[in-house]
Amino acid sequence: MNQAWLKKIRVVVSLVFLALTTLLFVDFDRVGETPAATAALYPQFVPSLLKFSQTIAWGAAGFLAVLVLTLLFGRVYCSTLCPLGTLQDIVIRVADQLRKPRKVKFRYQRPHDVLRYGVLALAIGLFLSGSTLALSLLDPFSNFGRIAGDLLRPLYVVVHNGFGQLLESFGVYGPFPLHWKAPPLAALIFPAVFLLGLIGLIAARGRLFCNTLCPVGALLGLVSRFALFKIRIPQDACVLCAQCAIHCKAGCIRLKTKEVDFSRCVACFNCMTVCETLGIGYAWSGPVPFRRPSPVALPRPQPSNSPDAGYRAALSRDGKARRALLRAGATALVGLASLPRSSSVGAKPSNRVPTRLANAKTWPVAPPGARDIARFNDLCTACHLCVSACPYGVLQPSLLDYGWSGLLQPRLDFATGYCSYECNRCGQVCPTGAILPLALVAKQTVQLGVAHFVRDNCIVYTDHTACGACDEYCPTKAVHMIPYRDGLTIPEVRPALCVGCGACENACPARPYRAIYVDGHLVHQQALRPSAKPLEHQPDSGFPF
Repeated sequence: MNQAWLKKIRVVVSLVFLALTTLLFVDFDRVGETPAATAALYPQFVPSLLKFSQTIAWGAAGFLAVLVLTLLFGRVYCSTLCPLGTLQDIVIRVADQLRKPRKVKFRYQRPHDVLRYGVLALAIGLFLSGSTLALSLLDPFSNFGRIAGDLLRPLYVVVHNGFGQLLESFGVYGPFPLHWKAPPLAALIFPAVFLLGLIGLIAARGRLFCNTLCPVGALLGLVSRFALFKIRIPQDACVLCAQCAIHCKAGCIRLKTKEVDFSRCVACFNCMTVCETLGIGYAWSGPVPFRRPSPVALPRPQPSNSPDAGYRAALSRDGKARRALLRAGATALVGLASLPRSSSVGAKPSNRVPTRLANAKTWPVAPPGARDIARFNDLCTACHLCVSACPYGVLQPSLLDYGWSGLLQPRLDFATGYCSYECNRCGQVCPTGAILPLALVAKQTVQLGVAHFVRDNCIVYTDHTACGACDEYCPTKAVHMIPYRDGLTIPEVRPALCVGCGACENACPARPYRAIYVDGHLVHQQALRPSAKPLEHQPDSGFPF
């Protein structure tokens, strides 16, 4: 039976999952937050596993469905459901177009079992000890999220705004301009380097990352050894034309023994598509022997004496394709680095006398719903979906603000925005449960940190001029003005009412050090609910008064 139709189904499903997942990270208009798009998160292995470890609910059991699918048909997840796997397949397709005709695509590669199972053991060991560092760096979903959210999203902004300006030049006022608040440049280095390294691996050895450095691929590879259906090559049907091995992006088909290393097979089904004799396909892996398919009216290649003959007939590859891909990737990253970074609210100093006392921050401010920094570090894989979803741009990737255990995990950066009193989107989109979903009423009394006022930095004190930005923008009136002198007023903080939203810090015009700042809590506290009605006006850009 011809099983080439399996590849067509795989390609369609993988592109659908890729599009839905990309929408979640790139979309500005919340079109991606549809049930279909969020459903694309359900089978993502590592996020689902982490969330299930906290909730033990079927709604977070997508990884179990993946394990069952793997026990049936092997690593279908890797080429169908994994967005990073589909991205690699697209790069491979581009590389095919750049290669000269009749150049060999791939060939059998020896397994790197020590490396891939060593990475898996390291990831499991760190996770059991309470650290997701290895998962954060190597999880395919999280890496795709950083590529889409941190690298692709700004390019989308440039294209969107450029198209809007083009329409305006013809007198058509269509899409509103988008504003992107760039994370620290250092936080962009990892996804950029990872993407370039991945392109290099793909150009050289196909899906090598999936079979060496990916902990999900290593775990599913172990499970796939016990799959009920495996791809096999019957001894009497193969004519050693080598087409299956040449098109095997995982390099797992060994022609000398006519065997498929199914633990490394990513179920791309390329081999079934190119085999003219139907000599390779899924078969029951039990004691029932593989039955040769019925013959078809196709020209039958003549058997060769050596399995290497097929390779020689297709010639050997050269390095032009990989160099072209690396040049294209480097050019794109240079263009990304040249994008202008959006300025924060009040970036233009209003104080005549520069401030001198640095803000003595002890801890970063973790997102609402994190509960405490230790728990957040243990569950977050730094996929940056919350960063993409944050409408006020306050959630930004960190570098080492949490230490090595929280590398690249998001924090609230009040230089770029503030946590809106009327927003709880980060908890709604977090796929791992690191940020718990909070009802808006509950979120409004969670104390992320406490504001601290530094009088010697305040322009009321240094410039002897009126100000009240922090008081004006505080939603709970934890910051309020009290009489100072000469008819002026100066801020005062009531810690019991402060929720640590950072609106005061974001609005403060003092530079280089602000007169009011928020220091995060290791464990989130409970603030008193204000009696006054919170401020309804929610600014997002420009000087606040």
